[in-house]
Amino acid sequence: MKKPLLAAVLAMLPTTALAATPPEGVPLEVRRGFFTEADIGAFFTLGGENIYSNAQSYLQLGVGYDLTDKISMGVHFGLGSSAANCFAGYMPGTNVCSMSDNFTVMFADVTAAYMVPLADRLYLMPKVAAGLSRLDPAPVGSGDPGAALTAPNAGLGIGIEYATPMDHFSVGADFLARYLIGPNIPTFAFFPRVKYTF
Repeated sequence: MKKPLLAAVLAMLPTTALAATPPEGVPLEVRRGFFTEADIGAFFTLGGENIYSNAQSYLQLGVGYDLTDKISMGVHFGLGSSAANCFAGYMPGTNVCSMSDNFTVMFADVTAAYMVPLADRLYLMPKVAAGLSRLDPAPVGSGDPGAALTAPNAGLGIGIEYATPMDHFSVGADFLARYLIGPNIPTFAFFPRVKYTF
């Protein structure tokens, strides 16, 4: 009684296995569409009395949409800081900055990227960015040294992105240079990226 039942079960196994979705051999398509990303890296400024600032942490959050397989648009909020770099000049006869030589820089930018395929699932991404920035406290000017300053910014960047085998997730890294128009301060940020596409 047991042998016929065992034979029937064994006979059904190949059919059940063939009916299942094959675990290999099915290409995983790169997702495109609405995405969000979180980036943490380093930020610094150039110029000023100290030539360059100390590198500080940089945080960026963004949302965007892949318009095509190669063109992507996004809105990003970034936060960095410039440390120990004086842009207003020293007070006469001292090494004391006439304005603050330590200040935070907040960015609210629109970005556009063009994806250049380098290999399967790997892309080079030239980028442009433009928007508003807020410097707090103001590192230049003749007003209240504790007041904040709002200025436009524009910049260029280059990045690399890899669409991982984990569905929805991409990773990469960006280098972004932005110029603060008015204060005339060049800023630079380097950050790894984690992107989730819905």
